[in-house]
Amino acid sequence: MILRRVISHVRNQEWTAIGIDFLIVVVGVFIGIQIGNWNELRQDRARAEVYSERLMTELQAEFEYVTSHIEYNKSLRDANREAYRGLSEKEALDDETILINAFRATQYQWHERRRATFDELVSSGSLALIFNDVLREAANGVYNTPLFSLILAEGENSRYRTLFRMLIEPALYDDVSSNCGDRGYETEGVAVGLLTLDYDCTLEASADEMAEGVRALRSDPDILKALRLRNAQVIGRIFDMESTLSALGMNTLFAEETTL
Repeated sequence: MILRRVISHVRNQEWTAIGIDFLIVVVGVFIGIQIGNWNELRQDRARAEVYSERLMTELQAEFEYVTSHIEYNKSLRDANREAYRGLSEKEALDDETILINAFRATQYQWHERRRATFDELVSSGSLALIFNDVLREAANGVYNTPLFSLILAEGENSRYRTLFRMLIEPALYDDVSSNCGDRGYETEGVAVGLLTLDYDCTLEASADEMAEGVRALRSDPDILKALRLRNAQVIGRIFDMESTLSALGMNTLFAEETTL
């Protein structure tokens, strides 16, 4: 329609009409581009809101897991110190107390990372959709730090953990692990499968069996050195986790209401 009209105006040398037709075309194209841009921007904002909400939920789970790790490692630290005092005979502790704490010092905690949204954003090149700088930088830091892999590796490969398992009789090990091992607990947050060692327990073994277990541990010349090493690792990782939460703004992010 416009094309036929332009051709007609050209043939008749109606220059003003031609200019008006040209202006109409330009304005129409401009409006079409703007509408396309507005629609794309609206879709990006809608996607950003969905991604931000999902990322916030997963980061909250990570925050709860890490704070749980910190408390768990503090229990490990306390158990380690108690076991060291008892096994080194720096303090007169009963055999049951020594065995319980010696076992708990072998433990470690891990969690299944909640990072599906972050990985989706990175793989699709959409991380810039997260307009909240604090949220985006916290996610970048939490999901890219090697800290949690290191903590897991140290716990799994602990020399002290290996020695303890080599020295304790299977029946006694079953007793202490069943009665004094990890216990799950529920929270009002979004993280699941959280564990604790912060509770009282007793063993079913006889006094003689417990005494034999403590003697077996004391008989190994490397047990105290391995226990000292594990203690240093645990203390260091408590500091690392607390520093990571602070440096990445995670405490602020989940201590205050955040605008996405």
